[in-house]
Amino acid sequence: MNDKEVIVVAGPSASGKSHLLKQLLTKKKNKFRDKIYRLLKINPKQSRSCIAIGALTKKNIKPEHSRKLKKDLIFIHFDTTSRRQTKKKRLLLSITKDCESVKVLTIHTTFETWRNRMQKRIESSPNEIPLNRATEIYNLSKYIRFFAKIKYNLVYKRWAKFISEIDFDDQLIIKNEEIPFKSKRQKFPTK
Repeated sequence: MNDKEVIVVAGPSASGKSHLLKQLLTKKKNKFRDKIYRLLKINPKQSRSCIAIGALTKKNIKPEHSRKLKKDLIFIHFDTTSRRQTKKKRLLLSITKDCESVKVLTIHTTFETWRNRMQKRIESSPNEIPLNRATEIYNLSKYIRFFAKIKYNLVYKRWAKFISEIDFDDQLIIKNEEIPFKSKRQKFPTK
């Protein structure tokens, strides 16, 4: 990945990484994307793709993933609350050492906003609850909110400590409130 530009998009589960990535990858007109590209000095004409760090940790990379790695600009989706953090961080360090350019985009979501999103996620798909740090923190918040908030903030502190080891070209912290979210259209039953 020597000639690649890598943008690491990081944050806890339910912080808005996937939504942000959709906006950054869209080819439609998007003022928010244009602003982020300007701030990070990204060429909007570059071919781009997105891949989760977890997909790169697997021994056999799928063909669709190897195609994504051929693009000039690669967004790496990094969940700071997922399992196997040490392995994923080691991999990210090794990837970033060989890149032409590395930029870090961290999404900061307030504890209450994050907790509400986690609650909605768990309630909407109770059979698909991931066993990760986010779920542990959310479960703790149901009983001892104060300690859960401390653990949640520790996730960001650990991430900040980790990225200090990366030789990155630029860094941007986006507060979740800055990301434009369109509310989902409600479907009304037809008569």
